[in-house]
Parts: sequence; structure tokens; C-alpha cells
Amino acid sequence: MYRKSTHDGARSRMPSVARAVLAAALAGGMVLGAAVLPAPAFAKEKPQAPKAEANSKAFVDAYAPFQVAVNSTADPAAAKAMVPTIQAAIQTDTDKNTFGMALIALGGKIKDDQLEKQGIQLVLDSGKADPTKVGLFHFYLGKIAYDAKNFSEARTQFQAATQAGYTDNDPRPAIAETYFGSNQPAEGLQYLSGAIKQEEAAGRKAPNAWLLRGLQVAYQAKLAPQANDYSVMLVRNDPSQQDWLDALQVIRAVNGFDDEGHLDLLRLMRATGTLKEHADYVEYVQAADPRRMAGEVLAVLDEGLKAGAFTASDPVYTAAKATATTRAETDRKDAPGLVAAAKSAANGMTAQGAGDAFFSLGDYAQASQMYQLALDKGVKDRDMILTRLGIAQIDQGQSQQAKATLQQVGGVRAPIARMWLVYADTKGGAPAA
Repeated sequence: MYRKSTHDGARSRMPSVARAVLAAALAGGMVLGAAVLPAPAFAKEKPQAPKAEANSKAFVDAYAPFQVAVNSTADPAAAKAMVPTIQAAIQTDTDKNTFGMALIALGGKIKDDQLEKQGIQLVLDSGKADPTKVGLFHFYLGKIAYDAKNFSEARTQFQAATQAGYTDNDPRPAIAETYFGSNQPAEGLQYLSGAIKQEEAAGRKAPNAWLLRGLQVAYQAKLAPQANDYSVMLVRNDPSQQDWLDALQVIRAVNGFDDEGHLDLLRLMRATGTLKEHADYVEYVQAADPRRMAGEVLAVLDEGLKAGAFTASDPVYTAAKATATTRAETDRKDAPGLVAAAKSAANGMTAQGAGDAFFSLGDYAQASQMYQLALDKGVKDRDMILTRLGIAQIDQGQSQQAKATLQQVGGVRAPIARMWLVYADTKGGAPAA
């Protein structure tokens, strides 16, 4: 007998509670600020004394009272009023470098970003900057531009910092943020993905905050392909229970899966221990359907009761348990006949139903045989059967066979198969390369 689904359509895939959990988890993402882009301690810089043999005479004469004011502990801010006069006296690159370093020191003392910016630019323009500080200077110019929401300029400066070999504060996440800040999420996600791959190529794990930030941006921008990619990268980078929850919630939210696809994602949530909320358990029971996969529903109801997601008096629990208990007995009796009917059927539809029945009863070996028979005889939704065959193989510990099966899944189910592939890689230990 062929066991049809009784579902009428796809429901909302992300309950409000789950959205709140995800928002809280991603709130600590990669936000630029003092914690990410610390200001250099430019107040510690010492203004240089002009040298008569190097600096122009006009500059030396104008600079003398300015240097006294900068070094004054009483009122260093008074030196700021002299800046235009000294600027006008600059004649050589050495003048630029000397005055630039002095402005950096003054700006650091009185906490004036614009003076620091002016000084840094003078030093860079002079061509006499200390090579070990060039990257730092560009990084700080990038921070000032970013704070002013001049994202294009910030990106230019951060990239210059990277090219100069600056590594004290990795500029790459900041560069990604310049794209996000200028409403270019796709470009920023592509750049950030490249930075993540650079880390992997170097044999390092990318900071988890990078993956979470990418996932957050892709979700908020409703970029489903990128959200799918970052979900996979996140759990492959760090297959923690929280990261699985974040990734699967986003996968559910951005993709328009039907009820069957939704069921296979809920199965992955169960496998990863991220099935927590009452609403998720209810959706699982409804998607599996007590009349269709009674054995699986009974197992989920029991787990939900032990987890505190259900109470024994919960109407959903009591109704589903009563139906599933009766149906499970019937399924066990009918199981031998299902195999015979599937083998004699003209197409794979009966084998598909038989595979679901054995899967529900926890007989994954027999389920695998029926799913393979369904594929051999032909079914309407080949990707669904390949997905479930792969899951059944994972449940038997057949990791390599499962990966070979799941890699064949395409179409709208590809994101589901990719997440199960990561699970097959990570459930036994470290992720595969």
C-alpha cells in the first residue's frame, strides 16, 4: 500500500521564539567599534624637533612656538589654533613629516580624530613614514572614515593597511563591514567568504564571529543562496549545538521547503540535539503525521515529554499519541506485505511508502532497501528519496555511502542535503577537509 502525505501545504518555518533565539545568538556578531577597531595610542607619540639642515627655515621659525604649546601640560589644546599658520609654512616633504607627527601627537593628547587624520595624511604624503607604521596609519584612517560612514574611503584605507602588512587588528572583517554599511550585502558576503577561505587555506579556523556575521547579514538581506552557504560553513567550522541551531533556523527561514522537506530538516534538528521548543516538536509531529509515520511520531512525543516540551495533558500530545499508538501496531503487522507489494509494483511509489514505513519503525536497513528500490523503479520526487536514503544510511553508520547518496541531491532540496552532508562529516569527530 502507498502511504500518501495528508499535508496541505508549507507552514511558517521559523516560529517567533526561534527567531528571538537566533537574534540573540547573532547579536554578538562582528560590529565595528572600539572593541574591534581600537584607536592607536597616538597620544604617546613625541613631536619631532625641526632640524635646520632638513626642514625649511620658514617652517622652523613658525614651528618653534607650536612645539612649546604641544608639549605644554597646562593647555596643549592651545596649539590647535596655530595649525593653519604652521600648515602654510610647509615647503618640503621633511616639513610635512615633522608637522604630521606633531599633529598625531597633539590629536592623541586632546582626543581629536581630525587632527590625527590630518597628521597621518601629512606623514604618508611626505613619503618619509616609518615603514613599520604605514599599515597602522592606513588602518586608523579607515576607522575614522568608517565612523563617519564614509564606507568607500574606509574600504580603501583598510585595504591599504592589509597591503602594507598590518596584522595587529585584522582589517578583513572591517572591509566586509564597509560593504554591509553601504547596503552591498552580496558584495560584502562574497568578500568575507574569500577571507574565510584564506584562513582555511592557511590551515586555520576562521573566527566564528565571521561566520555568524555572514549568516546574520544573509538572513536579514533575504539572500537565500548566501544564507545556505554560510549555514554550511558555520557548522563545518564549529559543529556546536548552538551553531547547528542558528544554521538550521536560518535554512528553515529563507527556503520555501514543502512539508516533506521541512520534515527532513526537523529530523536533522533532532539528530543534532537542537529540537528544543514546544513549537518545533508540534511541527515535527504534524509533519511526520501520526497516521503516516506512527513509530517516529511516538519516539518524538516521548523525547518531547522527557525534555519538558510536552506535558502528559497537552492536547497535541494526547491526540497524536493515541493515533500513533494504534497506527504503529498496524504498521508492524503490515510491514512484510509492504515489501512484497513494493517488489511487484510497476513503479517506485509503493516502495517509497514502504521505505517511509520502515524508517518510521526504526528499521533503517530495510528502509534503505525500499528507498533504493523506489529509485530503481522510478519516483516523482527523486531528490526526496535520495535525501531519505542518505539519512537512513547515516542512521546505520554508513557515512561514506550516505555522502555519496546525498551529493546526488539537487533542486530545492540541495540545502537540506548539504546540511546532512556536514552532519555525516562531523558526527564522528572533526569535519572532513
